[in-house]
Amino acid sequence: MASGFEQKTFKPNEFLVKEGTPSDAAFLISSGKVEIRKGAMGSNPQTIAVLGKGAVVGEMSLFDDHPPIASAIAIEETTTSAISRDEFQRRVSAMDPVMRVILKIMVDRIRDMSKKPKVS
Repeated sequence: MASGFEQKTFKPNEFLVKEGTPSDAAFLISSGKVEIRKGAMGSNPQTIAVLGKGAVVGEMSLFDDHPPIASAIAIEETTTSAISRDEFQRRVSAMDPVMRVILKIMVDRIRDMSKKPKVS
């Protein structure tokens, strides 16, 4: 495992990140599957995606320090490599400043798009 990462395993129905709740890590999925849901704690949750090996969840919160816009829930036993907020920030700080700004703009756009109502 790469330096700065910690292996974490999640059981089915266990949250990796919760919508609206501060997160202190991002997770690279090594095995298993994770469902991304909006409104997971409400009466009408909406599945946005099912992600597997190679996908990353929780990364946006590490860029901008805002709570996740969706929940990530293991739907089967899922093994991940977790990167902490501090390690993530250390690596982002080492990036080319132009690329860092571009990534921040992308995160802001995604957050803005997630707030807009869907057009039918």
